[in-house]
Amino acid sequence: MPRFRVLMAVLGLCLAAPCWSWAEELLFEDRFDEGLSPEWKVVGLDEADYRVRDGALELRVQPGRHAADTPMLMVLLPFETSQTVIASVEVTLLDDFTEPDESAGIFLTDADSREFGAQKRNLNGHLVYSPGNVEFVGEDGEEGDPQQYALKFLPANEGDGPLRIIVRANYAHFQVGPSTDGSYRNFFHSAVRPKEPQRGFCLSASGGPVDREHWVRFDNFKVTRD
Repeated sequence: MPRFRVLMAVLGLCLAAPCWSWAEELLFEDRFDEGLSPEWKVVGLDEADYRVRDGALELRVQPGRHAADTPMLMVLLPFETSQTVIASVEVTLLDDFTEPDESAGIFLTDADSREFGAQKRNLNGHLVYSPGNVEFVGEDGEEGDPQQYALKFLPANEGDGPLRIIVRANYAHFQVGPSTDGSYRNFFHSAVRPKEPQRGFCLSASGGPVDREHWVRFDNFKVTRD
């Protein structure tokens, strides 16, 4: 087996695990049981766009907004992308997504914008995890050809668990879990900018309809560092 395949297999096994660590440090947590933590920064949202109700945060899906300035709730935290940091949140749709690419999720940010996301998204009428999982579809020897890879999207089902972003060694990884049976699912990963002076995570929902309201529920937001 080529060396890079061995490394990818090892990485896959690591990410498939719960990533427990005895040295785990809690950077931030908000269960929304007592309102919204003052550490959240509101970016571009009106007061009518978010609320805390029944122990969870609810966001109105922003209509037609898929851009760098998409409104969000952000928390800036003291970490670097060279470290191992895990952010997770439970995401539940209160209204079915109906618009093309309507989505909601958690994002890695710099000081004021989103860079990498883990989302639930409407794709051709199906609720899926996005970005999807990159799969090699070529023949042996074609691993260096980007055209030999396909992006596979899987259904977003109840019971799969929270959305997670794992930041490690200047890469961000999208993971879902633990599910009701304790399993994890791994999706897209990408290099991220290593030299940003400020980093954080945000919750955001966009691409909604313009003629009616859609809402999404977020709960048990947590960020830890190993």
